[in-house]
This record gives sequence, structure tokens and C-alpha cells, in this order.
Amino acid sequence: MTQEIRVRLAPSPTGNLHVGTAQSALYNWLFAKKNDGKFFLRIEDTDRERSTKEYEASILDSLTWLGLNWDREVIRQSERKQKYREVLDKLEKAGKLEITTLTYTPEEKEQLLKDGKKISSKIYAIPIDVVSSVPVIFHDIIRGDISVERKHIGPSLIIARVPEEKPDEITFLYNFAVVVDDIDMEITHVIRGEDHISNTPKQILIYETLGEEIPKFAHLPLILAADRSKLSKRHGATAVVDYKDDYLPEALINFLGKLSYTFSTDVTDCNSMIKEFDLSQVHHSGAVFDSKKLDWINGEYIKKLNDKELIEKLQSHLGEQEGGIITRILPMVRERIKKFSDIKEFEFFFKEPEYDGELLIWKTKSQEEISNSLQAVADILEKFDENIDKERLKKELDELSVIISSDPAKSSDDRGASRGLIYWPFRVALTGQKASPDPVDVAEILGKNETLKRIDKAFVKLRAK
Repeated sequence: MTQEIRVRLAPSPTGNLHVGTAQSALYNWLFAKKNDGKFFLRIEDTDRERSTKEYEASILDSLTWLGLNWDREVIRQSERKQKYREVLDKLEKAGKLEITTLTYTPEEKEQLLKDGKKISSKIYAIPIDVVSSVPVIFHDIIRGDISVERKHIGPSLIIARVPEEKPDEITFLYNFAVVVDDIDMEITHVIRGEDHISNTPKQILIYETLGEEIPKFAHLPLILAADRSKLSKRHGATAVVDYKDDYLPEALINFLGKLSYTFSTDVTDCNSMIKEFDLSQVHHSGAVFDSKKLDWINGEYIKKLNDKELIEKLQSHLGEQEGGIITRILPMVRERIKKFSDIKEFEFFFKEPEYDGELLIWKTKSQEEISNSLQAVADILEKFDENIDKERLKKELDELSVIISSDPAKSSDDRGASRGLIYWPFRVALTGQKASPDPVDVAEILGKNETLKRIDKAFVKLRAK
């Protein structure tokens, strides 16, 4: 076997690339890069009923988007049946197989079909010495030594079947095909999810039967949902393709890398990860897929985008919008959004907000008090040119709130709430939201005329309340 480090990712094209498989791809890729090795991609498409070219294309596209480029051309199991047949014939000629011809009663066939099992006319199996006291032992780079008694694997290991309905065809089982592929590809390290631990002893027995050198194994922890069950579709988005519109690939890679490994910083790039990565230091226990943590990391990467890059990303969520406004809100947006669809929270910049007039009311203030507050704000704005001086507007609004609070006719509670009386209805009039950026910042971007227009609409809503 070659001394060059060789690893592989072997997804089945029965669905889009799962984030757990993407993490496996990343750790394989990091290990290969750290050791000047090769990272290969093999498509395990022997399940002809569920495998599709569309899913294969989606997997390749997702890996490319993540920047996890593989070495040499993609290998497909569906194109290797002749190789599997050759190895099977070799084992048969060497007398290392048990070959059993099967017959069934009509009742047995009916039960098998009811159980969802396929009916075979012949099976090929490797006999297992269940009497032997020598267990199958392998060293897992992450988990240490793992030992399995042979009797727990079974009296025999089926590696191929002949379907009754297609007696001229042979179906090669997963563990056999995987071993033949890994031998041909000279894979030195098999790095995959812990759900494959039970397959490893079986594959070792196949290596031993073939007289081939056994690769090293490392089993990665599973990615978990918040309830600590295995992450699945019932928990929400689980495929890489689900994240492409809202997240940067660098952020998703960063997040997946940190899920099961402790890097020196929370925000780290691929080059830094390669330098720090040590396969033996991958965590043993599963990590919870924390969407809030992913959002935070993505937000940090968004801050690093230049204006052109950020506008391009935002545009797909806004549709056709006037470019000037987008440019003016970039500093505000860049610091606030965690994912690109968050821009929809700023739609009030592009169209008048829709809201109920009741939202304009600040705490227990009367409709008249709110109307007077908005009028006072409008009077201040009338003194400005179209381009609002933000600092001056803020100063005058704060002075207005001081004047209101100093009114001796008001109670101390009323005087303390005077700032809210000024800023709350002003915010709602401009944005239609309870929480938004400072209304002074919003007014500066909208300009005098649009700001006054929205205050006029607020008066209408108040009267209709």
C-alpha cells in the first residue's frame, strides 16, 4: 500500500449533502491537507431505486461551494460491477466462500415481501469462525482500541446476493463493495461517522479474507439536534443546499469544523484549521447543531465582505431595488445582520411600512399626546434641508424630551418617560416596528421629504384608530 496519505468521502446520491456528511468531508480534507495527502470522492450509487443523477450533482455542487475540492475524477460504484465480480470469482476459486442456493415456500416468500425484504436465489458469504476466542480488534484513532467478538458478527458474512427476479445479476453488498473500492483506491485512512463503527469489524474480516492490508480507522461523533438525538429533517434544515442562500461557505465550514474540534479561535479560516488539525483530538461525544452559533459566525464573516460583495448577496433577497438606498444602509446592515435574509427586516427603507395605528401609542399616553409628539418632531424636521444632519437632529430631539420632562405639571413618572414619548412614535412612523435601528439613523437615510411623508401617514393612522 502506498505511503501517501489517502482518504475518501463516499456519499450515496439518495439525497442532498447532509451537514454531517459535509463535516466528514471537511475532516477528511483537513487531514489530507495537513499530511500532504489526497482526498478522493466516491459516489456509492449501487442503490439504483433511490440514487439519482440530480442528487449526485447536488452533492458535487455543495462540496464545490464549500471549497472542499477533491483529487482526480469522481469514482462511481455503479461503474465497478465488473471489478466486484472479479474479486468474488477470485474468492470462490480460492474456496473462501460459502455459496448457498435458496428455495422458499409461497408462505415464506409472502412473509419476506411483507417484511420489505428482497428474495434471493443464491447468496455468497464469508464463513466466520465463531468458536475462535480471538476477537476482531482495531485501533480507532479517535476512540482508542475497539474489540468485537466474532460470534457477535455472525456465523457468516454475506457479501453478494443473486435476486430471484434477476438470476443473471449479482447484487454486491455494501461492506464488500466498500472494501474492494478502498483497496483499489489505496485508501490509508477511513474517516467517517460513528454510525459505521458496527461495519468496521465486518470490513476487517473481508480485508483479512482477501489478504490485503487493513487501513486505519477513525470514527467521528454524530451531529445532534437540540434534544441530543441524531440531527434529521424533522429538526429543520439538514442539507448544505439549505444554507447556500443565507450563509457564506466560509462560515458554514468554520462552524462545522468547530462543532467537533477545539480550534484556538472561534472564527478561523481553512489555512488555520489545516495547521491546527490533529485527527486524534477530534471530540468523542456528539455536538449539538447550534443555529445561533452558526448565525453569529456568519455575521462575523459578513462584516468582512466589501460593499460590492455584500450588495450582491443582499440583492437576491430584495429583488429589484434602487441601488442608492442599499449603498446608504450598508454600514447599518453590515453590523446587524447574521444571515442575508435578515435584510428583510430593513424593508421599511424600500417601501412604506404597514402597521396598526395602535402601535404608535407609547405606554399609557393618549392619542393626543402622541399626535403632539409627532407634530413636534415634524416641526423640527421642517427646519432641515433634504439631507438630514443626524447629529443635529438627535440633539434637537433630546432637547425636546428635556423640555417635556421639565414640565412641572407632569408627574415624575411622566417626566422620566418623555424620551420614549418622542422616540417611540417616531420609530414606528418610520419603520412600523417595535424594535429597529435608531429612528434618527433611519431618518438620515430616508431624507427629509420621505420622513415627513411617513409622519403624515402616522397622523392618518392615529385619527383612524
